[in-house]
Amino acid sequence: MESERPYHHGSLRQTLLETAFELVDKEGSGAISMRALARAAGVSSAAPFRHFSDRSVLLRAVAEKAAAELDSKLDEASAECGDALTQFRAMTVAYVRYAAEHPALFDLIQSTAPFFGGLLGGVNDERRLKLIALIYEGQNAGLIPEADPELIALSSEALTHGLARMIVDGHPRVRDLSSEDARKLALAATQLLQSGIGLS
Repeated sequence: MESERPYHHGSLRQTLLETAFELVDKEGSGAISMRALARAAGVSSAAPFRHFSDRSVLLRAVAEKAAAELDSKLDEASAECGDALTQFRAMTVAYVRYAAEHPALFDLIQSTAPFFGGLLGGVNDERRLKLIALIYEGQNAGLIPEADPELIALSSEALTHGLARMIVDGHPRVRDLSSEDARKLALAATQLLQSGIGLS
């Protein structure tokens, strides 16, 4: 019979979740099973089932934790930026770097509704509203072409998410990028987009 370390109910769930998070990060979600989790956490094979009814529930919890971590990184990246454009570029870098550093977690977030909200989140997300406001301001000053601000914002997010997705998918042009290379690529791509729409 397998021996189990002594845990309080709450701390065991947290330990299992953190262990699953690390397993997905290192080996991908395909490596996760309830038995593998129990083995990695050093608990009995029955222990995970007392906190997660099955593998899909466990992966959903991992996706939620990863999404919260990504959101936190985006908030941290933009916290000290003075304007919406600088905030967006900082978030772009954080978003693409997360994909480069944690491709399996990024993939799990994206594939697990409702945790994937994209870079700018929902329709009323504060980040998105700030970017839209900046676009309007630039258009009023004659610095940005009179295109739909929503379309410009969507194009910005599409570029950012597209880069992240290409990295995760192992596209030949961006395969095996280091975190620093991902940072440089994100900055260069957003600068190119800004030049293209006349935003400087």
